[in-house]
Amino acid sequence: MAGRKGLLFLANSLFIIWGGAASFLLLGAFSMLISLLAIGVIRFKTRWALALALILTITPLAVTKYTMFFIHAINTVMDLHVAAPSFIIPMGISFVTFEAISLLVDIFKGKISRTPSPLDIYIYLTFFPTITSGPILRYDEFETGLRSAPLSRDVSTALERICLGLCKKVLVADKIAVLADSYFDGTALGNSYSAMGLWMGSMAYSLQLYFDFSGYSDMAIGIGGLLGFNIRENFNRPYQACGISDFWRRWHLSLTQWFRDYIYIPLGGNRCSPLRHIQNLLVVWLLTGIWHGANWTFILWGLAYFVFLVAEKSILKRGIQLPRLVKHAYTLFIVNLLWVPFRAKDLSTAFQYMAGMFGGGGGVIEKRALRFVPFMLLAIALCLPWENILHRFNGRQEVLFLKNAVLVILTGLALCSLINSSYAPYIYGNF
Repeated sequence: MAGRKGLLFLANSLFIIWGGAASFLLLGAFSMLISLLAIGVIRFKTRWALALALILTITPLAVTKYTMFFIHAINTVMDLHVAAPSFIIPMGISFVTFEAISLLVDIFKGKISRTPSPLDIYIYLTFFPTITSGPILRYDEFETGLRSAPLSRDVSTALERICLGLCKKVLVADKIAVLADSYFDGTALGNSYSAMGLWMGSMAYSLQLYFDFSGYSDMAIGIGGLLGFNIRENFNRPYQACGISDFWRRWHLSLTQWFRDYIYIPLGGNRCSPLRHIQNLLVVWLLTGIWHGANWTFILWGLAYFVFLVAEKSILKRGIQLPRLVKHAYTLFIVNLLWVPFRAKDLSTAFQYMAGMFGGGGGVIEKRALRFVPFMLLAIALCLPWENILHRFNGRQEVLFLKNAVLVILTGLALCSLINSSYAPYIYGNF
């Protein structure tokens, strides 16, 4: 196992250095900090020790990512002109911080039987397949993989997952991004567009974000599988959801489960008074918005989901049942609408974009958008429950051969497209 840890240390370090030597030094220092805090939590075993450890864990993220946002907010409210210092934001600091928090809390609760060494903590926090965009790992999952066989027995499944993720990213997400960027960036510059075109732009971003992020998760899971790690799933067909709660049981599962286990349940979850339950939901969704970025748009996005979730729970408590098709339709409508502030540059752009969607943007749909209609329909079709259809043909050799042949061809096209195009980073690498 020592040799395997050494190889992971080298692979993780080279990956981070490729992204910037400063990130390597900062993440190395951060992992040492977490190692010292873990020792402190084990030694003192008090809630005060854990609270202090968590504050120190969150501090690097708060300082590097949110200082400028808070200073700008204070300047705006108090009409000041305080200069905001700039910081180097280490690679994957948001994901790394959440993993560090889960590690310290699990150590405190006794869920981790063996005290991790500084090397173990470093290779866990900097695990190269997941560091930039998740899924968020728990230490016990990582340790299980570390002690398993160094090479996945099911290499074909892992490679298939990697190829699928690559195709999602390059052949779908990056192509649709052209339409989404055109409308969102144009609106930020003050351009006006047709209402139908703006709806197509928002739908394009909804699809881009899903195929980009789920494609990354597929590749991370596949690479982890090759290395012997069983990385948890991050998506479960979210655009087939029937309800906002159902959507968040399907989208970015590792983040949703993290907030459930380390924020929502410790606050009391739903086993408390109705008012306290609403307060717990407010805290969770406010933190969810803040975690995604230092911008008022993300806070609006998080608070809007809080409002819709509370409204949905209130309707369900009154025994009101809606047809499945209606629930599916309003879920897609709300999710697509709320991706607008998530993508917009600022609140002004978000409100301008949404105003245009609801009639403020008149005129005929742009020709540019019409050219994307066939591709949009294909992307939407890929979100349908094909797994249920293909499941009926399990075991049939001709179907398996056809599926593998199509995947090989698409992977080849993705590689050719990747070679002939400029680098397009994964969206969630920004969060």
